Amino acid sequence: MEQQSQQTLTNLVYDIYEDPALIEEHQVLIKSLLSDLVATAPAGFEGMATMINIHISNGFKFRNPKIQKFELESGLLKLKTYFQKINL
Repeated sequence: MEQQSQQTLTNLVYDIYEDPALIEEHQVLIKSLLSDLVATAPAGFEGMATMINIHISNGFKFRNPKIQKFELESGLLKLKTYFQKINL
């Protein structure tokens, strides 16, 4: 995944974390970027990319704002760590 796409994904997920009303607006693009994230995961990082995808996708599934926030925050934390590790 290119660094520009990494930054876009991080920013979009952070946006919906801050304002869950944006989920509908950003969901299609985020899902596309998450698919790219999983498809381009380097060897040894496939599980982490899949876990990030699951957390962020769960943020879309649940309607309870507390659960959404939890899932998105979990995904964001893992996403930042993931990008730090693969971009060394």
